[in-house]
Amino acid sequence: MKKLFTLAAIGALAATSLNANAQFTVDGTASAAEIGTGIGKYQLAASYTNTHSEADRGLKALYVGYTATTLNVLVTGSAESASGNYRALILYLNTPGRTGAPAGVQLAGGSDAPSPLKHRPTLDMQVDYGFRASVGPTSATSSDVYFSRVSYVTGTSVAVGNDTYIGQGSKAGAVVTAPSTLDLAGSKFAYLNTATLTANTNNAGWEIEIPLSTLGTGVTVGSRLDMFVAFTDGDGVFTTDIIPQVAGRTTVFGADPNFTTIAGTQSLAYVIGTGVLSSRNPVAAELGFQVYPNPAQAATTVAYKVNGQQNVSLAVYNSMGQLVRSLANEQQAGNKQYTLSNLAAGSYLVKLKVGDQATSQKVIVE
Repeated sequence: MKKLFTLAAIGALAATSLNANAQFTVDGTASAAEIGTGIGKYQLAASYTNTHSEADRGLKALYVGYTATTLNVLVTGSAESASGNYRALILYLNTPGRTGAPAGVQLAGGSDAPSPLKHRPTLDMQVDYGFRASVGPTSATSSDVYFSRVSYVTGTSVAVGNDTYIGQGSKAGAVVTAPSTLDLAGSKFAYLNTATLTANTNNAGWEIEIPLSTLGTGVTVGSRLDMFVAFTDGDGVFTTDIIPQVAGRTTVFGADPNFTTIAGTQSLAYVIGTGVLSSRNPVAAELGFQVYPNPAQAATTVAYKVNGQQNVSLAVYNSMGQLVRSLANEQQAGNKQYTLSNLAAGSYLVKLKVGDQATSQKVIVE
């Protein structure tokens, strides 16, 4: 049985409560002031902690945010290869109220040039759009960054297979704006390069800002969006680096992979105004994983069970993806319980890994 991402309770937020002045600076990075909760703030959706196919290159994390008028996505990572070959960061997006490429059906590839969205994966989610940032190697010039997008939308006037090269950016975070002739007119793209993941200490990577109005009238506060992120080579071969990650994966996924054959839905759900929905309930249920009370004030309890003797990792991360507390990193067995206290007010992600099973739970400290 596949493991599904399920909706938590969606907090009702009135559109009138949105601060129209809140905005992001699209420059390929997220400053500390841009990370947090609420409108105009990036929220950590997922981190990549698995093996990297290319040493010290690839994905690091995914951040998602919104304003009264925009959807903002930041894929942090280091895409510049030392091999002399191009690499790419890929984002697939599903929006409500439109019909796109169905889940479980192989995507049609785009043209080889000028837009290289030629790969044809099969995903667990419907896909309306694919986005790509192609980055030149260390031997290339600083301007070797190219943005493109493909539309799979069939349920509106947007043409299916409309594979469009958007423009040339730079490794220094230059902004490229989609032209008025595009259905996502006014969308902004920027990539800020770091030589390696080790050197990537400032949340640098690929940043996208999309006007909500271009995604359809049904996209507003309370809308659910589905996303999938990947790091590929120049020919569209998928490396180990995907978000959501597959625990323990050490080999590349290859060309045109079928992600429906992998246990667990390979997509993340984000609800505008609520945040990321990242827990895999079947895993959490099997492990008896609970974080309560939530929201928490003085303290909260983390509980789970380990069947047999297994390696266990339990850690707490802040909204910037930084480790703030390691509660367990050892072999365990049986029922376990930890008290989590003395945390500053804010949003945290409690991550549990038991053997090859992984799950997480967002907790709010008031």
